[in-house]
Amino acid sequence: MIKLIASDMDGTLLNNAHDIDKETVEAIRKAEEAGITFAISTGREYDSVKDILEKHNIKAQCILSNGAEYRDEDGNILDVININHERAKKIIDILNEYKLSARIFTNKGVFTTSTREEALQEVIFRTLSFNKGMTEEEARKISEKLGFFTCLKYIDDINKFFEAGIEVRKFVAFHKDIDFINKVKKKIAEVEGLNITSSFADNIEITDENAQKGIILEKVATKMGLKREEVMILGDSFNDYSMFEIFEETVAMKNAIPEVIAIAKYVTDANDKLGVAKAIYHVLNNTMEEMLK
Repeated sequence: MIKLIASDMDGTLLNNAHDIDKETVEAIRKAEEAGITFAISTGREYDSVKDILEKHNIKAQCILSNGAEYRDEDGNILDVININHERAKKIIDILNEYKLSARIFTNKGVFTTSTREEALQEVIFRTLSFNKGMTEEEARKISEKLGFFTCLKYIDDINKFFEAGIEVRKFVAFHKDIDFINKVKKKIAEVEGLNITSSFADNIEITDENAQKGIILEKVATKMGLKREEVMILGDSFNDYSMFEIFEETVAMKNAIPEVIAIAKYVTDANDKLGVAKAIYHVLNNTMEEMLK
């Protein structure tokens, strides 16, 4: 019997308009009424998750930044796994060497070592990734107003930044050149103790090697007294893979990458066709076998 449902956001819980369908909200409500806990497991930081959850009046435990941070339903931090400063400095050196602008998620906000224009270009690449068919000029106008850009804090002195005792949770960067992204991934992989993954083919996400969705979710489930078979996973991309490796009742979205579909036990409909809601109803109706591959 499923007692906890853990869902990724982008490409999974969120539709192609980057919001939660009302039918999915209703399904979550019914799951909660049946005594099932609904949790978020995302690469996003808390602020961008909080806005969406509050919009739909959803209170959920949240695994954030690919497992670098865990918060309860009220937003209180219960666990963190940081990148130590030595490794963070090595990452920054490599990013600067390749001139790849990145956002650095910390306990004091989101920072960058890039210039304002370089940082804007990275957010533009993110906007283009989320909105296929949009022109770069359209993406620029949108990106200039996005919190992903307007909230950025700029690092003038990297030594002072680390001397301030800031905790580094995660690095993330988008670029339109996928081969270039893969080249940077390969270089950063030479630094020991890191987990390097992606939510999309055109981005890179870096955390400590122990900051993975599956690892921290397993800790959460254990604290809740749950068995692995009592947890259902919903996801679509590389940064969800560790959850699919650890848990048994795993559901890939129809739009998931081939690697996730291959390892999943079940496949539900696409994120833009109420895939999460349909999976929840299969749980409630005891018809999960209808999702078998």
